[in-house]
Amino acid sequence: MISTTSEISRKVQNIMAREMGHLGKFIVQKQCKDIGMDPEEIDEKRVPELARALGKVMLTFGGEEKARRIEQEIRRLGKSEPVP
Repeated sequence: MISTTSEISRKVQNIMAREMGHLGKFIVQKQCKDIGMDPEEIDEKRVPELARALGKVMLTFGGEEKARRIEQEIRRLGKSEPVP
């Protein structure tokens, strides 16, 4: 059985790969490292924190609208914080 944390990790990496191609996984790993999180075991309680970090990165690569869309999509993977 796949743990919830590893399932969230897979989904986050899939979202970022869809948006950024081969760079997506690297971006997830880098942002997780920067906030002290294991990219293979993303805790759903920390999804909002990671979503914010990835949203900031996406501003550079895709602009404000794309960044907001990706951040909201990743936030929905966690249960602890509603999407504003």
